[in-house]
Amino acid sequence: MLTNQSFSYVNINKEALAEQLNAKGTYYANVVMWTIIFSLPLSWLLDYLFASSDWSFLFMLRLLVAGISYGIYTYGYRLDWPYEKTIALFIGVNVFMHAYVCGHVSFYDVTAYFLLFSVFIFLVNITLFWKPIYPVVLCLFSYAVIGVTYYFRTSGENVQYLISRGGTVYLVLSSFSCLASYNRYLILKRDLAKNILIEEANNRLLSQNERISDQKYIIEESNRQLKVLNDYKNDTMNIMMHDFRNFNGSIKMSLDLLLAKQDNLTAEQKEIVQYIGASNEKLGYLSEKLGGTADKNEAKIDFNYEIFDIGPVVEKAVIGIASDAAQMKQINLQLHLSPTVMKVYLDKLFLNQLLFKLLSNTIRYAQSGSIITVHTNEINDKCIIEVVNVGKLIGKQKMDELFSKLQPHKNVKDALNSDDDLGLAVAKKLTETMGGTFAYNSEEKTGNYYRIEFASTH
Repeated sequence: MLTNQSFSYVNINKEALAEQLNAKGTYYANVVMWTIIFSLPLSWLLDYLFASSDWSFLFMLRLLVAGISYGIYTYGYRLDWPYEKTIALFIGVNVFMHAYVCGHVSFYDVTAYFLLFSVFIFLVNITLFWKPIYPVVLCLFSYAVIGVTYYFRTSGENVQYLISRGGTVYLVLSSFSCLASYNRYLILKRDLAKNILIEEANNRLLSQNERISDQKYIIEESNRQLKVLNDYKNDTMNIMMHDFRNFNGSIKMSLDLLLAKQDNLTAEQKEIVQYIGASNEKLGYLSEKLGGTADKNEAKIDFNYEIFDIGPVVEKAVIGIASDAAQMKQINLQLHLSPTVMKVYLDKLFLNQLLFKLLSNTIRYAQSGSIITVHTNEINDKCIIEVVNVGKLIGKQKMDELFSKLQPHKNVKDALNSDDDLGLAVAKKLTETMGGTFAYNSEEKTGNYYRIEFASTH
């Protein structure tokens, strides 16, 4: 029993699907239009072989139609017409020419032209990616032109010659080409929709990986703070124990002196010796020392700066962290490291976090199949990290929006805990917090461009 295999478009981003459909249709439309224009010499050759008596007329007709077709292409391109409008007019003009030729040439030559027209309409319909209504309208239009042309040429006589000498073949092939165009449109549309769903799923996975990475770095930072707190606690306890031993020692010495002359003490004095008030003051002091450890764990990030070579850190971030994410979106990730050692004075933990956020978000907003290159250089005592995405532009306005999502009152630690789309904004904030500069741009000349600068240390 057959099951329903229909595809649901409910959860798909309609704008993204429309954009992909338009891009796919435009590509195939350009292929068909330029193929038809460049096939003009071949058409002249076929006219010379099959209808040499009408070759001069057909030569001028095809040249005129080619000029009109090119004019439609250039005019539609300049006015930014929808591709379906441009290709419909373009193919319509050529269909009119082929149909007119089939109705115009003699009965002895019409078979070859019906076969050529059948091949033309079939290849056009199985190559173009457009709505199924267009092939049907063009085929009906061609039937009408053939019929009207033949009627005016022969006054409607000997219609059986038109049918028997290739008309039936054209009718069958053109009809099947409409069915093939319909099936191809549905299949490609479904594939595009699936690709969009896969890309959205990959983006969600990147977001989850980013949040997991954020939690990992927060845990590492918390462990680092706990280690500092533990060291502080141990130092405090050592001091306390040392003071407490000295305190016990002094008490014992005093008691020993008093006990040595206990004959001079009354029973009440002996009892008072056992409850010396100084011990309470000392114990209070020790309590304050213990209470002071709670003030050490502050709700801010403490950077642990160290001097290290930034090259291996960038290499590890690209190869060890970002390569898997790039592979999911079929992105070509390239790394170009400077051959020189570039020393910086930074927090290595948060530099890793910065690079992960920058690379993962660059991949997230990059087009599938595009190229991302990562460069490191040292210029004028500045360590420079550049990330360039050659592909579909994000746009400067969209970039400004992404980099301004981090509110001024929100600190870096709160941002790392947030589920908002703050990856690029946090990367910029971390860069500036560690004393660097972060620049970005989105232009045809540079692509989607990100630049980080830190001062070099020699």
